[in-house]
Amino acid sequence: RTQRTHFTITHFTSAAPPNVPPTNLPLPGQLTTSCNTMSSTVEVFAAMKEAVIGDGGKALQRKFKGTVTFTVGGKLYSLDLSSPSNCNVSEGDAFDGKADLAITCSEEVMGKMIRKEVQPQQAFMKGMLKIKGKMNLAMKLTAVLAATRKKLPSSKM
Repeated sequence: RTQRTHFTITHFTSAAPPNVPPTNLPLPGQLTTSCNTMSSTVEVFAAMKEAVIGDGGKALQRKFKGTVTFTVGGKLYSLDLSSPSNCNVSEGDAFDGKADLAITCSEEVMGKMIRKEVQPQQAFMKGMLKIKGKMNLAMKLTAVLAATRKKLPSSKM
């Protein structure tokens, strides 16, 4: 049984730190929510952005070393872990269609992966997740989701 939930972003500031490209995603520490259920796609990618910036992002980059575009529910997001100085998540295709890995899934499947109801490998085998590109990076997607999960408030999963 699937439960649908919604979130409201209640606080968002627009001051961006230097060397961070503009994006509509909230910056680390800027996201607060007013609901106690599963995170929306925007919040998941805001948490992913928070996970890849700073020392945690550098450690994740050493494991991952690549670029990914996510198409989740028709919305496009880019993850750049290609170099320690470039770790970032943004809306849209930051790689002009040349990402190392392209992932397509529904918002429901992304939510299930964040809640650990299904692993990315299982979702792929069941046809819930489409992958194009470097399979070795797809196998490391679990590490990215685990880092993202840590940045989401536990009441949001």
